[in-house]
Amino acid sequence: MSGFGYTVLGFGSHPSRGPAALSISLDATEGNLIGDISRMDPAAGAQTVDTDPGAVDVTATAAGGDNSSYAYAWTVSELADPQNEWAVLAAGTQNVAQYNDATWRLTAFANGPESPPEQSVYRLRCTVTDGASDTAIVDYTLTGIGQ
Repeated sequence: MSGFGYTVLGFGSHPSRGPAALSISLDATEGNLIGDISRMDPAAGAQTVDTDPGAVDVTATAAGGDNSSYAYAWTVSELADPQNEWAVLAAGTQNVAQYNDATWRLTAFANGPESPPEQSVYRLRCTVTDGASDTAIVDYTLTGIGQ
């Protein structure tokens, strides 16, 4: 007999809860992309600065649900980029728990009215699917700045 998340196995047995619901948590470095505009030539106009892989390092940890297997899917969405300065250069590996090999590009002026660049905001979203096709979603906000 079963009902409301409990399973009773037979006469005299004790009820037990089913598996915990699928959940996900994040462990991340600071939430900023830093574009080092000090390396730019002030006389050269608009220039680019690329981040190295690992500039963003976020690890998702799934728990509960049908833990026979977890599938991870990362997406990146631009929420705000007032001067269209930041861009994803390479999205990196998006089907693993640790998202840490994406690279980003800042296009900015080293000197002038556009300097320093305005902040840009991105959302990293991790969707975890368990062995029973249940999903859990968690978001991480990332701010791109030039300094």
